[in-house]
Amino acid sequence: MALLYTTTKHLHLAVVGLSVSLFALRGLGALAGRAWVMNTQVRRISMAMDTLLLGLGLSLWWQLGVSLAETPWLATKLALLVAYVVLGSLALKRAPTLRTKALCLVLALAVVGQMAAVALTKQPLGFWAAPFNPTATG
Repeated sequence: MALLYTTTKHLHLAVVGLSVSLFALRGLGALAGRAWVMNTQVRRISMAMDTLLLGLGLSLWWQLGVSLAETPWLATKLALLVAYVVLGSLALKRAPTLRTKALCLVLALAVVGQMAAVALTKQPLGFWAAPFNPTATG
């Protein structure tokens, strides 16, 4: 079981890197007014990666065998995931102005950073937990 978890975790991290990189490139392309950002092939690749990412995340959750009530850091990651999806949608197409798209892109990437901090520290506040709790990791 440990090998399965480790393999799933490393695959999850690799797909996170690919997915966020593609999102950042698409976000910059959207700000530059490039049509390829909304190309059907690019969107399908992005959707496939995100679906794989969600599946891997659910698999890791199942392998850990924990509930969200027992693991507030995991509940926080899921809430941040929702924020990332909303901000990402705004950054790529739904925001009415270029300035709002840029703001949403920056905020979406900041949310990804916070999700990583929460995952690394296993604290709902991520690295922000340390100043408020001297026993927190991070």
